[in-house]
Amino acid sequence: MKRRKVHIYFASLQTSLSLIALSSLLLCQQTDSAIIPPPWSDPDKNPCATMPGGWQLLYWPPLKKCFKIFSLGYPCPETMELSPTIPIGSSKKRQMSNAPVAECRCPPGTALSGQTNKCYKIYERGPCAKGQYFNPVAEMQQGNKRTTNRWGVCKTPKTCPENQLFWPQDGKCYSRLTKGPCTRGKLLVSNEDGLAECRCEDSGELKPFYYDLEDSCHEHFTKGPCSTPGHLFLPGGICDCHRRLPHYHEDYRMCYELNTPGPCPPGNIFTLPENVTGGEDERDLSTLMARAQCQCKEGYVPWSDGFCYRLYTRGPCDQNEFLVNATTCVENFCGKNRLYFPDQKQCYRIGSQGPCDLHQVVVFDFTARPSVDGISYNGMCGCAGIIMNLDQQCSKPSEPMTNTCESTPGMVELEGNCYKLYSRGPCGPGQWLEPIKSVTTSDTARRIQTKAKCVCRPGYTAVVSPENSTTTIERCNAPTVGLARWFLEIFG
Repeated sequence: MKRRKVHIYFASLQTSLSLIALSSLLLCQQTDSAIIPPPWSDPDKNPCATMPGGWQLLYWPPLKKCFKIFSLGYPCPETMELSPTIPIGSSKKRQMSNAPVAECRCPPGTALSGQTNKCYKIYERGPCAKGQYFNPVAEMQQGNKRTTNRWGVCKTPKTCPENQLFWPQDGKCYSRLTKGPCTRGKLLVSNEDGLAECRCEDSGELKPFYYDLEDSCHEHFTKGPCSTPGHLFLPGGICDCHRRLPHYHEDYRMCYELNTPGPCPPGNIFTLPENVTGGEDERDLSTLMARAQCQCKEGYVPWSDGFCYRLYTRGPCDQNEFLVNATTCVENFCGKNRLYFPDQKQCYRIGSQGPCDLHQVVVFDFTARPSVDGISYNGMCGCAGIIMNLDQQCSKPSEPMTNTCESTPGMVELEGNCYKLYSRGPCGPGQWLEPIKSVTTSDTARRIQTKAKCVCRPGYTAVVSPENSTTTIERCNAPTVGLARWFLEIFG
């Protein structure tokens, strides 16, 4: 009897594996059928396409020879690579009909210097003076044609506070010897050119942060390379937890990183009390007598259930209400398309100037995460037309705005209502609003008008169904629905 059960079990397992293999094969076939060959694989457009491995070759007219695509150097200058491009024409139809042209371009991650006519890595010193970095510039124009190469110029880093370094990729300052913008296992230091660099080595100032088992560097008192729950990376290159550390939690008998959720309930952060003073963050030994606690995150208030909720979201309130303080929920008196400004205790329409300064409009509080905090009814002032200088100040738009809603970052107006892009908005289940950009030309200006349409979210399958709505024209099935239907059709 037991042997029969074993045979039945393996038979069922074999059937399941066969179904998985069959579904994988069908998916692969669907994927393969969607692959489109590159334009230069057409022999009518690329004479090299008929040669063995021709889809990797490009024809170079000056020498009338074929060269491997993306090859660095000859026939290009030593710092450039051979790249396929399509001539820039006046119409899309003309572009598609033209044969691809081999061109010498700077490789990805580099830009062309107008001084030396060579390519250099961006955000490094390159051809610049010591202390400067090579920064990519926006697309340039030469006459009526757009240049195909990326250009760069030398820039001086922004001055940062003491013991911090400027990271040109995002224009922010980060503390030295911290992970900052670096990948896991590296810390931020200053290189010999005086620029910020992510590095790890078992010498110099990085030696105390080195972990020899992984050949990586990590900040002290963080989880770092530690795999045991409740352990932190401590000075000396070890993973451990001690009761005397401020990171220690008495109830769970574990250590947690400071200023993280740690063992705290939702809306809280594990941090030192405000009255604790000392040196540089948690690395100062004077903080060892203190003990971290669970406190509400900034912008959150405690509620009677022990959780903390973000102000001006629904939080623990009833439907169509939002939280205004630690004890009070009020009805959403703002209505649609309006946001609440606590200082004025008034609501203003999204996209209007409201209480904002010149060239600013009312926008959503994008620091709130709807998936975590819920929808925020808190209003903020943002630049109209997304025009902001390096000092985070708005400037006057160079051309008149026709739609204050669509000039707000991440917003679009449909049927007189303002919606956030990549949210459900007026769409049906399984859909979201995706932008459509169309270019319009007039005698005095050339503007890009942004609209949006309802499309299926990634992973959902579109099922056409006739409807009268101008924004909802499809029904989208979740991936599990399509898989279930496929099994029913095959084995039902």
